Amino acid sequence: MIKEALQYLVGLKDNKIYQIEGKTFSDHLLTLVEVPVYRKKSLEFGSLDAIVKMIRAEICEYPELPLFIHIENYKTIYVFTRTDDQEERVFPYISKCKDTDFREGWRDQQEAIIELKSRFIPTEDSNYLLGLISRINNEQGVKSEDNGVSQTVTAKQGVTLMQTEAVKQRLTLAPFRTFREVPQPESEFILRLDDKGRVGLFEADGGIWKIEAKINIQGYFENALKDEIANGDIVVMI
Repeated sequence: MIKEALQYLVGLKDNKIYQIEGKTFSDHLLTLVEVPVYRKKSLEFGSLDAIVKMIRAEICEYPELPLFIHIENYKTIYVFTRTDDQEERVFPYISKCKDTDFREGWRDQQEAIIELKSRFIPTEDSNYLLGLISRINNEQGVKSEDNGVSQTVTAKQGVTLMQTEAVKQRLTLAPFRTFREVPQPESEFILRLDDKGRVGLFEADGGIWKIEAKINIQGYFENALKDEIANGDIVVMI
């Protein structure tokens, strides 16, 4: 008890500051008292429309405007505020596209047909590929000739007729790879077919489609939130 009292009395003495070799020292141990700061938790969505609706509904709750919409990539959007007095930002909304499961590589014929019908925007080349796959299947028999520059396949029709046709090496296709609210970017794919009838699709545009997707998303927000942008309440960034 006496020890605690002495420590208390010592603690009441005036704080003294000392300058030693250009450095400042205190004979009191100072403790920073942190005041709890409550910030909004991030809400995660799977569409662009949800972001627009949340901003319109809650923008009045943010006294320090603008809000920033950052299009990080073709499948991820962050909305964040200006820094507060603690130099912290709030990220109230996040949107992550779920339709990004397209994969390049080899697939069997049935898988390829299902993908073309359900995960691609119909184009001239997707229709061509769908027709090509339908004409060559394991039941009919397939022979593939590939010299590294061009490829031909021979499809056996019935039991007597053999048909040889050249395969287009590059196709322009538009699989679902970004948010459904915006146009799906078209890009080039290299098409390969093996002697088992499998279909190989390989991206051949160097990822340019990802930039186009971000530009399409930016255009969506600029159209949907044009009044808020014009007032300086929203900033859209790629």
